[in-house]
Amino acid sequence: MHPTFESVQQAYAEALGGVSAAKAQIRPDADPGKWCAQEVIEHLILTYRSTAEVLEERLRKGRPTLAPLLPAHESSWRATIMAGRFPGGGKAPDRVRPGQLQLGELSGLQLAAKFKLELARVDGLLDECAEKFGSQPMASHFAFGPLTADQWREFHAVHARHHLTQLSRILSSVH
Repeated sequence: MHPTFESVQQAYAEALGGVSAAKAQIRPDADPGKWCAQEVIEHLILTYRSTAEVLEERLRKGRPTLAPLLPAHESSWRATIMAGRFPGGGKAPDRVRPGQLQLGELSGLQLAAKFKLELARVDGLLDECAEKFGSQPMASHFAFGPLTADQWREFHAVHARHHLTQLSRILSSVH
């Protein structure tokens, strides 16, 4: 696994290591509008699957995206990924909102294993695309436009770190 993803994966494994299945389901302040630990992981899994689908499509077509990089994409990238942070309070797009996978109640160890599996899949696809398409932008992100393999990794690392902070707050609030 790429070192960027390896460090993210290890941080999640540590955060989730001793979490019971019951604790992973508890919402902070019993607020139905807030995600529990398992929902945070499901959201990340869905984002990795979404990226995997985009990358697989590029590989099937045998060419990188032809989509242009727009000024709005560059502005969004600078404000979030280059700044190393996602703004809080944003709403996840429907396709990556928790509640779609019917995972059942999973322990932290089980969630960490699923997280690692999905992250490794994206990592492998990014390697495959980089080998085929080189260092050029290969596939488009809905908010950031066409991204290179390194940019995709940076996006996912910043996004995962954002949710790691959220996960830590959730787990510390549910004792």
